[in-house]
Amino acid sequence: MRANLFIAVAGALFATQGLVSAKCSFDQISVDTNPGFQITVNDDYKLLEDTIANVKYGLYCDSQPSGVDGVDRWFKVPVESVGIRIPIASGFLEAIGMRTKITAAESPGNLTNICLDTSKISTLNDASGNDENSEIDVIFSADASSDANKSVRLPSDDTLGPLQRAEWIKFVSSFFNQEKSAASLFTSISESYNCHSKNMQNLKTPPHAYWVEYSDNSGKNSYKVVTTAYQKELLAGAGATNDTKEAPSDSSDQAKFQEAVKDADYVFDQTQLTKFGQRATEWYKDFGYEDPQNSDVNFLLQRQIWRTDGYTSKSGISNFAEYGYVRPDLVLQDIISVIVPVYNQSHSRRWLLWLGGTNEDTELISSNNYNCESGWMSAVEKCVALTDFDGTIDEDNGDSANDDKDKDNDGKDADENDDSSKDKSSSSHGRAGKIAGGVVAGVAFIGLAVVALHYYNRHRRIVRRRALSEGGYGQENIGLHTRYSG
Repeated sequence: MRANLFIAVAGALFATQGLVSAKCSFDQISVDTNPGFQITVNDDYKLLEDTIANVKYGLYCDSQPSGVDGVDRWFKVPVESVGIRIPIASGFLEAIGMRTKITAAESPGNLTNICLDTSKISTLNDASGNDENSEIDVIFSADASSDANKSVRLPSDDTLGPLQRAEWIKFVSSFFNQEKSAASLFTSISESYNCHSKNMQNLKTPPHAYWVEYSDNSGKNSYKVVTTAYQKELLAGAGATNDTKEAPSDSSDQAKFQEAVKDADYVFDQTQLTKFGQRATEWYKDFGYEDPQNSDVNFLLQRQIWRTDGYTSKSGISNFAEYGYVRPDLVLQDIISVIVPVYNQSHSRRWLLWLGGTNEDTELISSNNYNCESGWMSAVEKCVALTDFDGTIDEDNGDSANDDKDKDNDGKDADENDDSSKDKSSSSHGRAGKIAGGVVAGVAFIGLAVVALHYYNRHRRIVRRRALSEGGYGQENIGLHTRYSG
């Protein structure tokens, strides 16, 4: 009896140990883009090293390991209560299905995620370097020391490329033991981004684009051509020529800045504009364009000025910093839809705002464009590789990756433009083929008409005989057609 009891107790202990071990089993994942962090998995803990800020975090399940050198702060995982001081953290948690873990934020009212009940999210105490938010397990911030032992830094500048920044989803997911699902999502995002980018690399006429910014710090004007990795890689990935010019050494020289961007076909702006409803006018004034529609600058004449704050909350807060950085594949498709409009017309732009019109056509985040049960933040559409796409419409087939309503930017018929750019011999072969096809179709039509006429006359004779035999001769309903009145 005692032996059986011992076996039962031992079995229970073993099963319990197995459950604990399963709970603390960490997934080993790779880091692919040199994003500025490393993950090392051990038997009972894992190390996350922020190589940019030179901070090392230790994560464990049961008890904090001893004798581990070089760890700046430890966290028990999975964490249950999260505070955020940086918008991208909300986007990462939305993408990995951990939004309910957000219990505090620096400015809850500025969060644009409609799936959050901000009334239940408390406001974090001011960042003072002290542990004043003791009820929170971890606080994601732009500063590694904002909240003493609770703060974890996430990148907040654009020195990382689009995929490098997005890969931090693996870093964040480690605090929830969700590395495997995060790695799978990032792989899909990366494949989609690289596929669309590769499709843009054989454009017949690559557009020229700049990312620009104006600022007025302490009353001093500054004009910049932004060439940090994030912006430059997005433009290059969208097929724009990437020989973007550096802004003049004197950033306050407006005339030299205007000369530097004069050859742009498209301009993407990240200036902090404040006059909502009149931001186009504000932009022209900031950059010194007094009569844009009568200038000799192409992007002004074509009104090709774009921003990333076209998707906002009801209070006008842009969603881009929260969701856009997490999904670079969608941002890239937004840009492609502007500068190569014949590529994929089925894509619906999310973040880009056109400053060329009289109205600011922003879209409010709502249940009409985001489903909290199955949101697009965690869903990646498959990209189809196009090995021969050159940015033009196929004249013979009348289609492409995208038919831009059969018009180009100048309002001309796409067929007309394609005719002028194709080789004459190819065009003559195409016309000859169409003529031959027309002749064959005509002959076939005549043959069918003869057969139909034969059976028509035969039917009329039969009907006439039947009508005569029934005494109905001369009625209007004799024949193939019946007239209805009423």
